[in-house]
Amino acid sequence: MGDAPAAQHAGHPLPEERRLRHVLNGSLAVGALFMAAFVTLTLIKAVRSPNDVTSNWFAAWGTWAGGFATAAAFLIAAFSIAVASAHARVDRHVAATIRADDEMAQARLLAIYKVDIPGAFQGLATFRIENRSQHFVFDVRVPFADTPSDTGAPPVRRTPDKVESEGLLHEYLPRGETLTPYMQSTSHEGWFTEMTLHTRQWQHVSFVVEYTDGSGLRWRQHFGGGIERVLTDQAPRVKPADRFQSGYQITPITDDKARRLGGSFAAHLPPLESDEDFLEAIGPTVAKTWRRATHDHAPDIRPSSTRAGGVRIEMPYKPAAPPWWDEHLKRRLREHGFGDFVMRSVGEHASVAVECSEDTAAASISAIHDAIEFANDQFEATELAAAQRAMEQRAADQGTAQNRRTQINDIALGQRPGAPPNAGIGGVPGQ
Repeated sequence: MGDAPAAQHAGHPLPEERRLRHVLNGSLAVGALFMAAFVTLTLIKAVRSPNDVTSNWFAAWGTWAGGFATAAAFLIAAFSIAVASAHARVDRHVAATIRADDEMAQARLLAIYKVDIPGAFQGLATFRIENRSQHFVFDVRVPFADTPSDTGAPPVRRTPDKVESEGLLHEYLPRGETLTPYMQSTSHEGWFTEMTLHTRQWQHVSFVVEYTDGSGLRWRQHFGGGIERVLTDQAPRVKPADRFQSGYQITPITDDKARRLGGSFAAHLPPLESDEDFLEAIGPTVAKTWRRATHDHAPDIRPSSTRAGGVRIEMPYKPAAPPWWDEHLKRRLREHGFGDFVMRSVGEHASVAVECSEDTAAASISAIHDAIEFANDQFEATELAAAQRAMEQRAADQGTAQNRRTQINDIALGQRPGAPPNAGIGGVPGQ
């Protein structure tokens, strides 16, 4: 594609160089003729009329010589500029050719060939589109495929939409495939895809493959032909969801789960109002099995890593409590002057850690004990009490409903054929 200009630039003169050489040779020839004419005429004049060979004679010839030299210099400069421009143009062309060749490096590594499958049905041709590069290839599609007709009619054009809409059995044209690097694969993609067509004359099938290489350049490759660049301002098309589509790994958190997590997770939710709301948020299991948090073990006291002369006190307690209990604990700790503290839990075990000076360690431990008891009392008096009231109301409602069902069953029992008068009403048989 660009070898001729490169060879011409390397071993053959450019047209501008040849014209410059002609100008130089012509200038030298005219200069030599001018000098020969000057010398000849001067000698003749000196022989015939020596008195006429004066300074004016030489001045006149000098004027003509200066004019000629100026014109020759102008022509030489102009043609030299043309030669320099021609060299720059050729250099740019060679650089563009090299750049285009480099850009096509990955595109050339997409191989398209007919697959010979032993024992396969002869009327079904399979073509493989294979990525032999070490980079991904995106949005691989065959926009059309022209198959020859066995009856001599014009070729039949297949498109992905036509194959899908008409339900052409065993035929497939890739539409938006992603190819992995050569000899690599994932659970979703491989380094090749295939196109299948019903035809016995696969040598005369005509189709193109369009794809985007790892650099984002779009290409079109003809089966058995060349590769051409496709200029586009569109990003690779997104492949539609199919059987390889992975499920969502991140889902929005529900309001119920946000309530159970508490803290910043539930900051956007409205406050709980009714007893039933508290029971739904806390859960019947917690409302039935709640135990006060105990803090019988000695705290872990270590030197602080961030505070000179300070200590870090970590108080264990169990069981880990609901988020409402945690909020009561935090509020009480802040009232005791602790602005920073760390709470963590693993299973049933939990702890709260604060930092203070060594002199106030004993007072800080007492404050933590007080905060835990405060959280127990507040949780039991507010959230837990509301949930338990709702549970009692549910039990009462269930008892009322059960009594109503019993009454209805008794009434139905008294209406059986052959039943004594007033049987089943009030549970007392008729007298």
